[in-house]
Amino acid sequence: MSEAAREEAALEEEARQRAEEIRATEEAAAQAAAADTGTSPDAEIAQVHRSGRQHDHTDQSGTAASQRPQARPPPRPAPLGSS
Repeated sequence: MSEAAREEAALEEEARQRAEEIRATEEAAAQAAAADTGTSPDAEIAQVHRSGRQHDHTDQSGTAASQRPQARPPPRPAPLGSS
């Protein structure tokens, strides 16, 4: 095989590999777009910082623990000497 033929074969192989990488990247991007169901946590945090609101750190996952009503603290005793 001549030097020119080897170089052409190497270029064709490189082009094939690049085409495969592009196809895989496009497929991954399509899957990511299909799986995107809302804003990312980073985007939410950035939006909160821009708006000046406080970020909500509560668990919104819908677990049983997050759905239970919160217990009220016991009443505070009356101060001494206030009868």
